[in-house]
This record gives sequence, C-alpha cells and structure tokens, in this order.
Amino acid sequence: MMTTLKWFAFAVAGISVALAADGARKVYPVPDKTSLELSVPTAWKDEVREGDRGMPPTIVFAPREGQTFQVLVTPIWRPRPDVPVPTAEQIRDSVQRVADQMKTQAVEKELPVVEFKGATGPGYYFSATDKAPAPNEFKYLTQGMLLVGELAVTFSILTNDGQEKVRDDALAMLKAATQTRL
Repeated sequence: MMTTLKWFAFAVAGISVALAADGARKVYPVPDKTSLELSVPTAWKDEVREGDRGMPPTIVFAPREGQTFQVLVTPIWRPRPDVPVPTAEQIRDSVQRVADQMKTQAVEKELPVVEFKGATGPGYYFSATDKAPAPNEFKYLTQGMLLVGELAVTFSILTNDGQEKVRDDALAMLKAATQTRL
C-alpha cells in the first residue's frame, strides 16, 4: 500500500511538472458570459488590455525574460444571440483581405493563407516579413483568425530572427483554445 501511494505521489508530481513545462491553463473572461481558455507557455507573461470605444479586450503575451516578442489575442463575441457564428469561409475571406493589404509592406510577393484546425473550429493565418522594420519593431508577422466555440479569435504573432519556436508555441496555444460558459 505504501509503495502504491509513493508511486501515485511520484506520478502526480511528474504530471504536474509536465503540465507546468507545457503551459498553465488560464481563463480569460469574455463579456458574453463565457471565457476563453488558453494553455499559456510558462515562460510567457500576459496582460489584458481593454479595448477602446467598445472594442474587445486584447490579451498580450510577452516573454518573462529574454528576447522580446508579442502575441496578441482578441476574442470577439457575438453581439446578440441572433447574430450567426462566422463560417469557415467568412473567417478565411477575412484573413485573406488582411493578407492582401499587407502585401505592400511585405518582402514576400504572395502571402498564402494557411488553414489549421483548432480544438473547436477552423482557423486561418498568413505570415509576412516586414520590408523595412523600424528600430525596435518586429521583423516577422503571423496573423489570422480562429473559431473557438462561438468566439472569433483574432491573433497576431510578432517576432524577430531566431524566434520560430515562439510562433510554433503560439499556434499550438491557439489550436488548443476552448470556450466555456461562466
């Protein structure tokens, strides 16, 4: 019995360490009486910035230490129950419009829209390299939208050279995002 309890305690400790290494599950309340749940990498800090003039709040992630980056996540809720949840086609079209607008500032001549699957819905994004980033600005942008339950979640991942893992971690966090009722 004692051996079983020690094994169980060791297993629970191991699971806790593994979860902490992967990320902490954080809950961000949304005004529609739901919440956006994200598994945030433990090396990241977060700040919720209230939107101006009725705009939704944005969750801003940055490193706790080291080379700077920003991941901006904005959950957009339906203003009324009779407003339909966006379709995959509407989300893709929205991301495509932004990608088309960004072409003039990007090194790339084409900015293909990439589809990915989230835990509860489809998502799309594109990546671009800034032609002429100003000092203290970011060189790389990955931007898109993902359906999380009934939330349309927009995101921007801003990085510099050598930060591909940040982009991968941010996309993994978004793919695993869920919406819950409060």
